[in-house]
Amino acid sequence: MRRYSDSPFMVEEVHKDVFDMGPLKAPGRDGLPAIFYQKFWSIVVQDVVVTCLKCLNEGASLDNMNDNLFTLIPKVRVAEKVSDFRSISLCSVLYEIIAKVLANRLRRAMDKVILESQSAFIHGRLIFNNTIIGFECMHRIKRRKRRHGSMEIKLDMSKAYDRVEWIFVEKMIRKLGFS
Repeated sequence: MRRYSDSPFMVEEVHKDVFDMGPLKAPGRDGLPAIFYQKFWSIVVQDVVVTCLKCLNEGASLDNMNDNLFTLIPKVRVAEKVSDFRSISLCSVLYEIIAKVLANRLRRAMDKVILESQSAFIHGRLIFNNTIIGFECMHRIKRRKRRHGSMEIKLDMSKAYDRVEWIFVEKMIRKLGFS
């Protein structure tokens, strides 16, 4: 796994990810969508590659690229409470390129660090599988001949992200071989 995380990022990774991006995705504050970079690649290639590789390989600051535009999109027809909205962040294409290069690098190691039971936010897996598994468990419990020895527990995980111990996550990442 260390070879995925510690080997230097290459020009080819940046180039591939620029052209894999959706050309008309919403741009960030700079107003430049991915199609601008794709269409004028021969002109911007040097600046884009140098900027991305300095950030990825040397840890250069993202201050000038990390200027995002946040907005709220209603989840329901008549939104009245804050929980009725979903926030989205419109990032600059340079920021998205860097994130995509990192995500693609990490994707190669995911099978080694993420269990099969994790079904959300992993390429090729669907969160709806959890619903099916839950339904099958409930069906099995209800169909059992003996009623003792089974238990149903409903958990509200809506705020689980807020309870993450980030020090633990960082230690775990290092233990898995990522620096």
